[in-house]
Amino acid sequence: MKLFFTFVISLLLLTGYSGRAFAEEIRLTASVDNAMIEVGNYVRLTIEIHGAFDTDQPKLPELEGFSKQYGPSITTQTRIINNAVSINRGFTYMLVPNGIGKYSIPPATLKYKGKTYTTDPIEIEVVERKPFEKKREKPDMDINKKLFIELTTDKNEAYIYEQIILSFKFFFQKGLPVEDLNYVPPSTKSFLAERLGDERRYEEVREGILYSVIELQTALFPVVSGTLEIPPANFKCNIIVRQQSSRRNPFGESLFDEFLGRNDYRYPVERETNSIKLEIKSLPEKDKPDDFADAVGNFTMDVTAKPAKVNVGDPITVTIKIAGKGNIKTLGEPLLKPEGEDDYKFYSTEAKTTITDKEAGIRGEKVFNKVIEPQHENIRATPMVSFSYFDPVIGKYQNITHEPIPISVENPETEIPLRFTLKDTERTKGEVKILTKDILPIMTNVDSFNNQGRGILKRPLFLGFIFCTPILLVLFCTYLQRHRDRLQTDTSYARKKRALPQAKNQLENTKQMIRSEKSTEFYSMLAKTLTELVADKLNLPPASLTSNNIGDTLDRRGVPPETVVELKECLELCDHARFSSASNTTDQMESVFKRAERIIELLEKQL
Repeated sequence: MKLFFTFVISLLLLTGYSGRAFAEEIRLTASVDNAMIEVGNYVRLTIEIHGAFDTDQPKLPELEGFSKQYGPSITTQTRIINNAVSINRGFTYMLVPNGIGKYSIPPATLKYKGKTYTTDPIEIEVVERKPFEKKREKPDMDINKKLFIELTTDKNEAYIYEQIILSFKFFFQKGLPVEDLNYVPPSTKSFLAERLGDERRYEEVREGILYSVIELQTALFPVVSGTLEIPPANFKCNIIVRQQSSRRNPFGESLFDEFLGRNDYRYPVERETNSIKLEIKSLPEKDKPDDFADAVGNFTMDVTAKPAKVNVGDPITVTIKIAGKGNIKTLGEPLLKPEGEDDYKFYSTEAKTTITDKEAGIRGEKVFNKVIEPQHENIRATPMVSFSYFDPVIGKYQNITHEPIPISVENPETEIPLRFTLKDTERTKGEVKILTKDILPIMTNVDSFNNQGRGILKRPLFLGFIFCTPILLVLFCTYLQRHRDRLQTDTSYARKKRALPQAKNQLENTKQMIRSEKSTEFYSMLAKTLTELVADKLNLPPASLTSNNIGDTLDRRGVPPETVVELKECLELCDHARFSSASNTTDQMESVFKRAERIIELLEKQL
């Protein structure tokens, strides 16, 4: 696997991609695993280069108050931030404090293509080691530094019906084992709400500490004006902390305790965000068009009409497509403006809404199909189409019009009557032909028939079948009802039972992407299928499983090491294949697909 990654990176270097294949501007960041440590412990300092892998090693500053134990340990990994793929290089050092006090790690520097990049300084506090307490029920930790949550919006002021992006972010220190995630979103009773895609997972440095971030975004459309308040969001989870036992076990402490789970402590955490106040403005009455139907956003319009050549009274379908950014579902019907009031007969409109993007906001299109019938042959074009909307960026109403589409309407000169005749009526009447004789001889010697054996109704096997069938049917119905009840009440049981069918269904959808050569979507869907299968089997939130902890999670559940290694290699291969255009061939996608099928079969047997 390492040889494969080395080959991919070397190939990109030879083809001239370099750092610009992933980002135009690189970034240099520094982070530590803990901002407060005890004397005798160590801190990991990681300096990361984002966006390039052909740079020199960053220059480490003079460290006051610390001694470098070892380093750097160099790693190269793939990161996906808002669907943008990049390769990052990390340089990790182990630092040991020389004494108690507050220290600052100065900025590290890097020179690349004529520019100098620096990191932010990091403040670290070294405290005295606390004495060991024999009976400690809870871990002693600064939980606010370990994890926290945020609730933000992309704007504080907006117009009514304007799109507002609400973001919930869960920050937890990288490598911290977190389980049982439970997010309770805030009430949005004064808004129309639409979930924006799947959860986003990335990493971010805050105050010198590297955090893993899970972000959920929702599009809000206010339906009333005035000062609106979004109440706080609530979040619960458990931190898994391993503690050392206060007694020695004569049979082997670590093995025995790990088997019984006595050294793992579930530290419950509950957090609540701040509320958010928004100023929602009413739409201006000045210059409001007559055909305005509360459409707020930015839109375009396309109009077609078929057929272009018809007779008087024949139907013509006018298709109007409104596309853009905003609340597509609530768009009103565009207005058709014929030249004469009696030119057309109009029928009810059919509308179909399609959401095309939910990443940076709601984008999509709404198609209106309007059937019209021309009423005389003097019509030369379809009606003009008009659509008005309010653009919140410029604060003005906009009107889109589409000119009439030329058509040809004809009036048939003559009408051909329909005649129904029956030829040769007299000849066909009463003709009946006898095909064959169907009368057989009457059987007279009835006494010659003998009994051929016991009837089926008197046989023991048949009677036993008749007697046992109702009992078996009742038992089967009872089992089926209990199975259905358990699916409704036992979430863990339901997820485990439905895990394999859902995974196979997703594999079928993923297989279609091989034929269409959608490599990025293929590898993304394949990795998601494997992760969700493990999450459903273990009754864990998919967000709690990452490439770093999925192996440890499966190890604790007794999955064989060879299966864990193969799963991690497949997930890493999927991540790297998303950015490597040189390796995204159909044959390799089929190979990875077969490998994923084999892993799913193994996990189904072992979990």
